[in-house]
Amino acid sequence: MTTFQCRIVTPSSALLDEEVQYVSFQSFDGQQGVMRGASPFLSKLGGGTCRIDTATGSTQYVLNGGFAQMNNNTLVLLADGAELTTSINAEDAQKRVDLADAKVNAPNDKPLTLAQREAIENEQSLARARLAASRRR
Repeated sequence: MTTFQCRIVTPSSALLDEEVQYVSFQSFDGQQGVMRGASPFLSKLGGGTCRIDTATGSTQYVLNGGFAQMNNNTLVLLADGAELTTSINAEDAQKRVDLADAKVNAPNDKPLTLAQREAIENEQSLARARLAASRRR
């Protein structure tokens, strides 16, 4: 199988830079898969699980927003935050889901702005992705 270069970069570190066979990640409008030869694109990342397949196996990360760019058989995932799913504690993940759900269901004295609603919903989505990833290990 042919490979391409994949990098995962956050503001504080470069987590991955290697040849891969396939990458699947959550974009803002749904799941996206990439293989060698994919057309160039720039996409907004959603909060969710990213699977990286190499010749030696698969690795999964939870990405917290950012951008994905494919160009010249190189995929760069520039994420606001990223963590290996194997490092996620299930109890901590459940607490984050509970807190995010409470924010979604909290009464508000005045209507939330669209940006506030989006931020709360993104937090809830990311918390649920972390919980699901912690249970799949």
